[in-house]
Amino acid sequence: METVEEDIVSLRNICKRFDTRPLFDDLSFHVQRGEFVAIFGPNGCGKTTLLDILSGLDKDFSGDMRFDSRVKISYIFQNYRESIFPWLTIAGNIAYPLKLQGFSDTEQKSATLNICNQFGIKFDLSDYPYTLSGGQQHLVAILRGLIIKPDILLFDEPLSSLDYQTTLFMLNKIQEIWQETKTAVIFVSHNIDDALMLSQKIILLSNRPTKTIKIFNNNLPYPRKTNVVGTREFVELKKSILSAFADEIGLQVT
Repeated sequence: METVEEDIVSLRNICKRFDTRPLFDDLSFHVQRGEFVAIFGPNGCGKTTLLDILSGLDKDFSGDMRFDSRVKISYIFQNYRESIFPWLTIAGNIAYPLKLQGFSDTEQKSATLNICNQFGIKFDLSDYPYTLSGGQQHLVAILRGLIIKPDILLFDEPLSSLDYQTTLFMLNKIQEIWQETKTAVIFVSHNIDDALMLSQKIILLSNRPTKTIKIFNNNLPYPRKTNVVGTREFVELKKSILSAFADEIGLQVT
């Protein structure tokens, strides 16, 4: 018997305006439980605004957004450094969502130790964020999002401000976390290689007014290491996506 996949969120005919200017025009797509989806599109097409809508931070839109029953959502912001509290310890930052939910100090400490052990994190949890590298601070932000055991994890261009070495580390760590938790991930990226390294599906958005141009399935096997970049499957899929992207932005590609 064929397995029927379950959508955790579906968007149908989403429309949004800023003043009199349209941003989204009948934007539609869906994400299945445990699926890793990348969002790729031109600058200014509303990728971050889309995450704001999915997270509930932006309610000023029309159309139909439906979740599979009640879901928990975590949002890892693009500027993760500004989302970390410098006056809290590393442990305090990771456990902060549990504190907001009324968990006891003992429960917060136990959950923080458990999640750090789960992913092999060796930080001194009594230190403060300024003692960490950029990649380590980013991990703190991700662990803080994961500690509530979300059904959907939203990433807003999480690798855009990292150096190359740290980017490679984070590509591996994000894959590891997703494969361990099987949380649905919606990953906004301006780097098509990052999207191809991580996602099962790439949703290509248009210029404004923004809609879905095409959805590309990415069947490259996991785990994906750097050597996958040179494979025929990777190159052909990248060419297909960039060709559609170039057509949309009016770029002549030889």
